[in-house]
Amino acid sequence: MRITALLENTTTDTALTPKHGLSIHIETAKHKVLFDLGPDGTFLRNAQKIGIDLAEVDTFVLSHAHFDHGGGLADFLGINQKASLYLRRQAFAQYYHKALFFRKYIGLDRHLAGNDRIIFTDDVLCIDDELFLFSDVEGQLDTKSSRALLKKTPDGFARDDFAHEQNLIVTAENKAVLFSGCSHRGIGNILRAADKHQPAIHAVFGGFHLFNPATKASEPEETIKRLATELAGRETVFYTCHCTGTKAFEAMSDIMGDKVRYLSTGSVVEI
Repeated sequence: MRITALLENTTTDTALTPKHGLSIHIETAKHKVLFDLGPDGTFLRNAQKIGIDLAEVDTFVLSHAHFDHGGGLADFLGINQKASLYLRRQAFAQYYHKALFFRKYIGLDRHLAGNDRIIFTDDVLCIDDELFLFSDVEGQLDTKSSRALLKKTPDGFARDDFAHEQNLIVTAENKAVLFSGCSHRGIGNILRAADKHQPAIHAVFGGFHLFNPATKASEPEETIKRLATELAGRETVFYTCHCTGTKAFEAMSDIMGDKVRYLSTGSVVEI
């Protein structure tokens, strides 16, 4: 399994453009998978520079319906004519970020909802022996940044329950790897749900939502340390990025050591 970060907030390669968001390309013996897209077409340009042809992607998975993960959907549809698109049924609802008295729309382009390649997913979907989607996660990560995320309902605005979030397990060569976009439901809760479906997760890729890009603030130190201690008890390697934030990553590294690694734009991991 070859995993390439096409887009993330940071980069170690000056030829590639970083941006707040996430896009990961996954290649196995059977599949070429794109997991998330970032906020715009930057992921496409980075892929071209890396030498990955996204027209050959056969499966696209959207982790959740925020623009920094799905804003590039129209760009992807413009260059790829064959991939099946897996989105949660709630993906085209209206999602907002609240800052003081202002609400900013952070959802997907709702004009794309009728695309005939979209497959709307429920709680569990086994695509084949390599690809498995699940969203049957109990509990939610209650953080300051999560409390600022809203959904629009017929009765007004309510806190986002992240029913639009899903996770991907890729199994190849007897190794199972979990992909989570922002882990809004909490990476601990997501892993406990994953254990029901695949109890031997070799590695995890994704953000842990410990950083608020609007305020530039990380979650409290005790929250980060508690999570790091929990994750350190697993026989799993964590490649984190994006909404974890570099400050939280450094604090987690102090506890987890080499069990947690940072995934930047252009990073390549062979599993």
